[in-house]
Amino acid sequence: MRVNIINQQEIKKINSKKIKEIVKSILIKEIGDKKSEINILIADDETIKNYNKYRGKDEPTDVLSFAYGLSQSIIGDIVISVESIERQAGDFGNTFEEEFFYILIHGVLHIIGYDHEVSEEEAKKMFKIQDEYFERLVKRR
Repeated sequence: MRVNIINQQEIKKINSKKIKEIVKSILIKEIGDKKSEINILIADDETIKNYNKYRGKDEPTDVLSFAYGLSQSIIGDIVISVESIERQAGDFGNTFEEEFFYILIHGVLHIIGYDHEVSEEEAKKMFKIQDEYFERLVKRR
């Protein structure tokens, strides 16, 4: 399992080692230890806004996930905006780092097939799993 991190911003310091630990932990538990890759782009609002145009939206968001399939060598790309995360962290009672990892977990779950936009039942399932990973991998550390 290879986690590639591309940090294109200088707004916030990012713990790349912890990103890799969290992503690998989730992927190994959910899909096993496959010889696949996932790419994580850490960016600003302007960059993620450009990617969001593919979804017909002309605004930044905290995270975008592009899943390519679990049988592919690269299973997906995740784009995260540190500016959006910094703005919303306080709304959820999290530090910047906590919110960053919460959103990272969310993105990884999308890559492996969870989708909260399908139904209310799927949303409950995904957010429950997301909260469990957050509690175990971020909050209890």
